[in-house]
Amino acid sequence: MAWLRPIDQWFADRVFVFQSKHRAYAMRLTGDRDEAEDLVQEAYARLFRLTNWAEIANPHAFTMRVIHNEAVERFRKAQVVQLDRSISLQALEPVDEQPLPDRIAIARDDLQRMAGHFENLPERCREAVHLRKIENLSPREVAAKMEISVSTLEKHLSKGLRLLAKWQSVDGHGTDETRVTEPADECRTMRNHGTK
Repeated sequence: MAWLRPIDQWFADRVFVFQSKHRAYAMRLTGDRDEAEDLVQEAYARLFRLTNWAEIANPHAFTMRVIHNEAVERFRKAQVVQLDRSISLQALEPVDEQPLPDRIAIARDDLQRMAGHFENLPERCREAVHLRKIENLSPREVAAKMEISVSTLEKHLSKGLRLLAKWQSVDGHGTDETRVTEPADECRTMRNHGTK
């Protein structure tokens, strides 16, 4: 896969191979599927923003720690941490595991499929996801760059992330045609209602 950057290859081999464990861990922390998925995607986005990613000795354990810390920070900001929830968060320590070669190969395939899914997103949804989750711009910055309102940005972002999650969950159970044509219909609805 010559199109992959070094960080993409590292991510596929050392992080993405553990995606099911990351999601399960985030689900244990939040108890909510959407919130858990958001935690995992935020952790992945943070990894891609690191300049010293190659120096991380155990990327899987590091990712689990990022998910844990992000969950704790969100609970603190929302001021909804109860004593038992706080204790359970501290007790859920990440497990240190190394991937098997077959899992690495599967993760590479999954990453390539996800890259294809990302490219198949409608242009505005794809732009919103890229600027917010990869470039890490604030919602206001993204909205200004896309020349749309923050509320419209949130719709594009929500639809884009939901479609990516749905496509990933149905990989192997649907056709490529279904996965490619569906998002255009969903985001076209926003354009028909006067959004950019």
